[in-house]
Amino acid sequence: VRMSEARTVAVIGCGIFGAEVAINAAEAGYSVTVYEAAADILTGASTNNQNRLHLGFHYPRDIETGRQSIRGFHRFLERYPECIQGGFPNAYFIADEGSHTTPAQFIEFCEELGMPYSPIRAGDFGVEIRGAASGVLCEEVVYDCARLRELVAARLRNSGVRVVTGSAIESVRFSDSGIELQLQDGSRVHADAAVNCSYADINRLTDQLGLPTLEREYEYTVVPIISLDIPKVGVTVMDGPFMTLLPFGQSDQFLLYAVENTVVARSVARQLDRAWLCPETSPFATMDAAGFAQDMLRSCEKFVPALANARVEGFLQGPRMVLARNHATDARPSLINSYGSRYHTVFAGKIDHCIWVAEDMCNRLSGEFTST
Repeated sequence: VRMSEARTVAVIGCGIFGAEVAINAAEAGYSVTVYEAAADILTGASTNNQNRLHLGFHYPRDIETGRQSIRGFHRFLERYPECIQGGFPNAYFIADEGSHTTPAQFIEFCEELGMPYSPIRAGDFGVEIRGAASGVLCEEVVYDCARLRELVAARLRNSGVRVVTGSAIESVRFSDSGIELQLQDGSRVHADAAVNCSYADINRLTDQLGLPTLEREYEYTVVPIISLDIPKVGVTVMDGPFMTLLPFGQSDQFLLYAVENTVVARSVARQLDRAWLCPETSPFATMDAAGFAQDMLRSCEKFVPALANARVEGFLQGPRMVLARNHATDARPSLINSYGSRYHTVFAGKIDHCIWVAEDMCNRLSGEFTST
């Protein structure tokens, strides 16, 4: 019988980070319940992004983000191979004008990164590229979030994690022996430890506990889902206010991201405006969706002319949280904060990081419980 069997762990938020933390803790012998405000798991930021698994090429101004991604990339592929879409040409091109990184600097960065790549000229790519003469082909892939949700749900069941959906945590407070959580319906539950993986909503509960929090930059992002009559390819033009076109999971559609269009609202604050958590009250709710999509397509056509014929099929949207005042490096690290009181938070960077973050968190829980 393991000593940890009597210990209860509450995980707040069941995106991919919360799910991995919960599974790891359950496999270590803890009694784990994960609370998800939405009606289903992995419907927030785990879905509402470019669905790309990074090997670091996107971050030539912050090698640490790249290294954190590499640390998790192959393990994510090994754990969830059924949801991966690879096998398509995936290129990063450096814009001819306005890039923070020159082509030569980018090649230097790729060498330092140490991941396989092949230099490519735009004219040799399978789809016409303008305004970005050179770049690299890499082995990055995308994941299909609907399939990932099914796989994660099965792992949660098999590991014995109790999943409570449609149940936001309204408040938390310290008790004599751990953490007390108040649910949306007013009921209260006790846990020996709590791990807050609610992503953009982390600071709200941390503030309630009287613990220090930092200002973060909250961004509301909207990513069009488009149909396009071109081969399945990945195209990122960087390094600056440019664009990405990637296959949408295992479908025949694409996701389009443009730095100057995708973020429709931003705020630097200690806490997220909770209206952003609901599409009906979000910043995008009052915008002209068709006009927004057309503006984005027009801004990206100069790099990928085929986008002139794109058809908009829908949108991925939601809030994200990034480091504040961080535009110089655009770093996207994952950070674990442990407060020495059986309360921990996960500041999530890229989805690739989720497996090592969960393992690090489980080690912290183990150390905390064995020291008391």
